[in-house]
Amino acid sequence: MKTAIRRPAAALLAGIAGGVILTGCTGGSHGDAVPEDYTAWMSQTSAQMNVAGDDEHGGAGGRLTVENGDEKARASVSLEYDLAGPYDVLAVCRSSKKVHLTVSDYTAATAGPGESLESMSVLGQADITCGVTSRIPIDLPKGRAGITLDASTTDRSGQTLFDAVVVTRGAGQ
Repeated sequence: MKTAIRRPAAALLAGIAGGVILTGCTGGSHGDAVPEDYTAWMSQTSAQMNVAGDDEHGGAGGRLTVENGDEKARASVSLEYDLAGPYDVLAVCRSSKKVHLTVSDYTAATAGPGESLESMSVLGQADITCGVTSRIPIDLPKGRAGITLDASTTDRSGQTLFDAVVVTRGAGQ
């Protein structure tokens, strides 16, 4: 099995980078300042969800932000995986409200100088109660380029964070 992101440190860096990128793309009435404890929270949750050895297949997270007057704050991260079969997505969030997480698979096709990602199907979804780790079982079909994690919430404060890790089905139980 090959993953684009293998180590917890890589997952943390991807989450931090995603948060910084998402911060630069926000609009709306809330300040764009990243919460001061963002890095500490991402590091702590990644460590708490760390599953030893070959059971952990990487992950990412980020800050949910409001785009130009939308009713919900959102964040989306695509992870490139050469995996197939049963897995779990362990997810946590920080907010005063629930965060809805949808896990979809995608294919990648060459379109000009870059790649175009096309969502294929929803593999799993859950309303995450923040402060509690949720387990979302997924079955990733063969031939997919990876998964996309789409998070949304009605908390428009700009302070909502989520973190997710893909693990072998049942790992850490």
